Amino acid sequence: MVYVWDKSMSTGVPRIDAQHQELIQKLNGLLAAMKARKGQEELAKLIGFLGEYVIKHFSDEEAEMERRKCPLALTNKLAHQQFVRNFQNFKKQFETEGVTPTLILAVQRELGDWVVQHIKQVDTKLAAVVNQPVAR
Repeated sequence: MVYVWDKSMSTGVPRIDAQHQELIQKLNGLLAAMKARKGQEELAKLIGFLGEYVIKHFSDEEAEMERRKCPLALTNKLAHQQFVRNFQNFKKQFETEGVTPTLILAVQRELGDWVVQHIKQVDTKLAAVVNQPVAR
């Protein structure tokens, strides 16, 4: 499965949308590398980059939701915390067991599928408040 960003995932904030596009691209790259059985070192770099990118993106997105008083700001923050916990678990599993078919499926389902559903169900709610005056 390859994940694709489309207009139904737009938050109305170009910077956040661009980050979502890059996040999806990186997840696709990670899954492709895992399925192709790339070397542990290459996968470790991808996982490290993705872990750092997610933290930066989540921070930016949470700040944007807070700034714009999005009603799902807290829901979003809690969901991000759960994602980070799941990601850390997968990272540990990768470090101890390497790439396994079970890990590939779990990463696809619990990271890739999660990201797409989260963007569509939570992050897109930001679009409703984008054109409202921003609290300073």
